[in-house]
Amino acid sequence: MAEIEIGPLTDRLSDEEIAELAAQLERQGAPQLPKGDDKEVANVGEGLDENVLSEFFDRLESQDAAAEIYLPVELEGNLEVAGMRVASLQHLIEVLEELKDELDSEEEDAEDDDTYDDDQKILAEQLRDTWKLFYTGAQAALERHLPMHVKT
Repeated sequence: MAEIEIGPLTDRLSDEEIAELAAQLERQGAPQLPKGDDKEVANVGEGLDENVLSEFFDRLESQDAAAEIYLPVELEGNLEVAGMRVASLQHLIEVLEELKDELDSEEEDAEDDDTYDDDQKILAEQLRDTWKLFYTGAQAALERHLPMHVKT
């Protein structure tokens, strides 16, 4: 099962990997990582179905917004450190706002159309629930100046 968590980078990266990430951010001209409360950790969602998360990530990937770590800084595209993709929370929120309309439309179609089977209706509902978790988590992480981690 997958989960979404808000917490310091030290939860996922070593000091060397954090230094590597900071260097990549500097090379890109992105601002330094904000100092959030290293002790503050919040679990936004746990027990996410990995198949639903994979489908959701496919949608984020089409917008270049799929990552395992989202930082509260503006940056162009994705970075990679320790085999994990790193992206911007601000970009994620923009993509999620666009994706909301798409998911709402799919859910309405599933409810109105008899050709959708139960599995498609359930998937549409689970994608919408996953969207809510990502959006809530991204907003909270941005407010707290902490990274958001997606753990699979």
